[in-house]
Amino acid sequence: MFELIEDALSNLSLSGRAIFHLPLAGTEGMEQAALNIAYSLGQPRATRRRGPLIDHLVPTNRHVANPRSLSTRYGLSQFPWHTDGAHWSTPPRYLIMGCLEADQHTAKTLICEGRYFSSLNSSVARSSVFRVTNGGNSFYVTARDTSDRYYRYDPGCMTPMNVGAREIMRAIDHEEPEGEQTIEWCAGTFLLLDNWRFLHRRAATIESAERKLLRVTVMENINDA
Repeated sequence: MFELIEDALSNLSLSGRAIFHLPLAGTEGMEQAALNIAYSLGQPRATRRRGPLIDHLVPTNRHVANPRSLSTRYGLSQFPWHTDGAHWSTPPRYLIMGCLEADQHTAKTLICEGRYFSSLNSSVARSSVFRVTNGGNSFYVTARDTSDRYYRYDPGCMTPMNVGAREIMRAIDHEEPEGEQTIEWCAGTFLLLDNWRFLHRRAATIESAERKLLRVTVMENINDA
């Protein structure tokens, strides 16, 4: 297991993503591996206030979804391209995702580097304004960090406030980036993703499909920034 994880961390550093498989790890083993990886990369952070460090993700009908989740708007349909933690002042650097359960109808995850989205690499992306809804702490941002460290995009929490921002949203909705990669899940599969570098989305699924993922979000260590 140690060699698998070391190789994955090396691939993550080089290419911004890594995929590996831990056979017969079980839920406890997968969760422990996810936390070990998280602490080796930075500081794990709960996605919700007073929530757990490890989220369990299951495709959910929009009528019973968490009110602040993408499932509220999209349900079992295909999710839009997005970066996780776009509603935070600084988005998390890394995502660790592991598959606990899956069947043949399991929804795939699509990933793509931000550099393949022309609308996110234009001058408009650095000047167009979105309003980020984050409870009582909403704020205004652009899709590109001024220092070009990361992409920030999530139509679930970002509302376009001018023409340029609306154009970006329309473009991404219709864009089919050439660098898209497909992750096919099976129990024991891990995906490590540089959330500053990649966007991702879930493919459409059916309610009877079995898919349970774990997720840990990781903030960059201040000393590494």
